[in-house]
Amino acid sequence: MRKLKLILISAALCLTVPIAAQNPTTYFMEGSTFRSQLNPALAPTCGYLNLPALSGIQVGMAGNISLDRVLFPRNGKLVTIFDNSVSAKEALSGLKSQNTLELNTKVNILGFGAYTKNRRNFWSFDINARVNGDVGLPYSLFEFLKLGRNNKIRGIGVNVDSYLEAGFNYSFSVDRQKKWYVGVRPKMLIGVARARLAFDRFDVMLGEERWQVDAQGVLDITAAGVEADHMPGESFEFGDLDMKPTKPAGYGFAIDLGATYQVLPNLQLSLAVNDLGFIKWGRKHNLKAFSEKTLMFESIEVDANGQVGEQPDFDLNVFQFNETDPSDCTNMLCASINAGLDYELFNHKLGFGLLYSAHVREFDTRHNLTASVNIHPKRWFTLSGSYSFLENRGNAFGLGLNLNPGAINFFVATDVLLTKKTKQWVPIRQSIMNVTFGMAVPIGKIGHRVREYMPARELYRLIKDKPVGELSPTEKRLMQKKSAKFAAEQTETDKKAARKYLEKS
Repeated sequence: MRKLKLILISAALCLTVPIAAQNPTTYFMEGSTFRSQLNPALAPTCGYLNLPALSGIQVGMAGNISLDRVLFPRNGKLVTIFDNSVSAKEALSGLKSQNTLELNTKVNILGFGAYTKNRRNFWSFDINARVNGDVGLPYSLFEFLKLGRNNKIRGIGVNVDSYLEAGFNYSFSVDRQKKWYVGVRPKMLIGVARARLAFDRFDVMLGEERWQVDAQGVLDITAAGVEADHMPGESFEFGDLDMKPTKPAGYGFAIDLGATYQVLPNLQLSLAVNDLGFIKWGRKHNLKAFSEKTLMFESIEVDANGQVGEQPDFDLNVFQFNETDPSDCTNMLCASINAGLDYELFNHKLGFGLLYSAHVREFDTRHNLTASVNIHPKRWFTLSGSYSFLENRGNAFGLGLNLNPGAINFFVATDVLLTKKTKQWVPIRQSIMNVTFGMAVPIGKIGHRVREYMPARELYRLIKDKPVGELSPTEKRLMQKKSAKFAAEQTETDKKAARKYLEKS
């Protein structure tokens, strides 16, 4: 039982230490080079060349229960839900009927982008390494481990996939007024490895002298060099598996679509649908096996409080698998939707944002609503704060910082700084956690999408022939400034001409 407990502890911690496929705090950080990953229609303030290994790293986890539901303080220390000091009532009270986990990691390997000649359209090319995982653990499994009850356990599953994506993004205006921008990012996908373990039957029956497990499961792995060390016709265990993913095991295609619309000079709406695509995994690198076994163990003791006493030695290697014929398969990516609203005040120095996100996962679909405040007194400085509502699963405070003084562009965002933590710096009472950071070298000139960030001379050249009624507040202030300067110059010219006339006279 020890190994099973260790694995379940790790999975349970993952269920509650959520780090999500994206960091909502970064959506409204204008200078971040990672921003267009959330919506291909968005663009940073200038071009960039990402630094290898530091260009952009996003780590995320999200579950439907918070960490304090599986970690409990005891005598100044934290113990897990499986510890005997945690009563069955206390342990089971915070669990869901199906406890789920999402794990996502995205690391930028290569990236660069720049504005085109008109300094409104933006293109970029990025290569990212991605790892996605989903875990599903039912309430009945925890109930069995804590109470030792007879149970028909369903819904135990683990899915993990890893792949590379190479995408070219182009964001461009589609109307003369420059109110609509559309972004398209087609992506070539190279599958590295995938694994699926699912038990569609895990029945536990408790007798007077022994207890019995009747289990049926499927193991499906695709990776270059995957093999099980066993004789032909014989079964194998988990410890017999080996793989060397040194070459592609599958190929696929995906696309990200996005759009923004400037409703008012200070109000922008945005919408994006990401990861619409698939990966076809080849039969050549596939290992598929099934397990169907009935196991007998000595009876466990359950006290009057419903607490399990000493438990039998139960190792996952007791599940023996028999190989079946390999096959190819096609997996759809887990798509996501982002819909945002951004309102700017005080000459684009203070902004308020609202972002709705939906993520379609293996075991459920997660919805998230994030409100943010974004302070950017200068073009090269942005400080963002956010608060996320997670459909009654909890909440999260986020902080983000982007600095682009000229020689370097640095951004970092997380939602674990303000949350309640243990002495071991473990966040609790929170069902989501994100960490994003990166560094890049700015290249090219500043884009013209945000008028407040444009040099006055260039902005004046664009608006000098526009009717006064069509000017934004920023443009009106610039026109008044230019008019006053022109009047002063004309007055000074008149004075010089008068002096020359008098001198000649």
